[in-house]
Amino acid sequence: MSDFTNTPRDAARVHLRAALLESQSRVLERIACGAPLEEILKTLVRLIEDQADGMLCAVLLADAGQRRLRFAAAPSIPEDYKLGIAPYLVIAPNVTSCGTAAYLRQPVYSEDTATDPLWENCGGIAVRNGLRAVWSTPILSDADAVLGTFAMYYNAPRLPTREHAQVIDMATQMARIAIDAQGDDDLLRMVFEAAPGGMLITDLSGKIIRVNHAFAGTLGYTAAELHGMNIASITEEGNSAVLVGELLSHGRDEILSNRRYRTKSGAIVLTRERSALRSDSSGEQRFVLTYVDRMTETEHDPLAPLSRREREVLTGVIAGRTSKEIAAGLGIAPASVDTYRSRIMLKLGIRDLPGLVRFAMLHGIPCI
Repeated sequence: MSDFTNTPRDAARVHLRAALLESQSRVLERIACGAPLEEILKTLVRLIEDQADGMLCAVLLADAGQRRLRFAAAPSIPEDYKLGIAPYLVIAPNVTSCGTAAYLRQPVYSEDTATDPLWENCGGIAVRNGLRAVWSTPILSDADAVLGTFAMYYNAPRLPTREHAQVIDMATQMARIAIDAQGDDDLLRMVFEAAPGGMLITDLSGKIIRVNHAFAGTLGYTAAELHGMNIASITEEGNSAVLVGELLSHGRDEILSNRRYRTKSGAIVLTRERSALRSDSSGEQRFVLTYVDRMTETEHDPLAPLSRREREVLTGVIAGRTSKEIAAGLGIAPASVDTYRSRIMLKLGIRDLPGLVRFAMLHGIPCI
């Protein structure tokens, strides 16, 4: 008889594990991209909140002297609570769940802030904001220094379950890696190399500065072989000037795009990518960091005949945008959009706009 039981609880645990792995990948991606710490921590908090209905989360960071805590990422926590509790966020025994957890260097679970002695002087602040249960876990460095705490809040008295413990463990690990990576270039490089998705860094001329193993392996190269090559030598489009121009001219934090790469064997691979400018140590924008969301063999890709610009126009068309709106977003003339649309229909063998929309729906092309 199999040890596996297909009960609703088993299914929920499998779903939770999958969701946590996906969340972990998303956070590692943001770390590897060199995103600001508070942006990474907010991403982590929102992903964790998605795993449990009604749960709110926050990451608090310790000051340099390890005497006080401050909210670094708490997008769902009421401002009244954050302002009211600030004077009590000291790292000391018997002062709130977070302060005590940081002091003891171990988790502290307050089942009910209305009655827990740790909240004797400030429980009213939590209660009036609907925060009855507060569970705090310290975030510790490898040297056992207190980096901060990860806090989870519920609007009713309760203690964590086994599933909550899994979420807490993953969240504190990811928070520690994010905090440590801010001041550790070796760790940042390690996260970049180990990121599950393909990543590459080029300079503004398209010269490849660094790629990770996931990206290189998909194209059949080693990372060392790609280092120093120009992106034009492995892509169908030929150069990165258009993408860099869009990033510079529109002042956008991130651009979504499609690109077609040639593998070492000569096959064509379509990617869906997100690119952003990155600065050097002097603050000058000198690099483009690209994260590959997915790679698809072109023989299975319905959009294989289209260029990157045609794909961008198609995305706008099936989203219901006018030629003027698409043109404004891409920095081109409305007449150019109409020309691209005609080329798209010709290449795909489609006669009218409704047919184009049906084509997009049939092939699951996202309308973003």
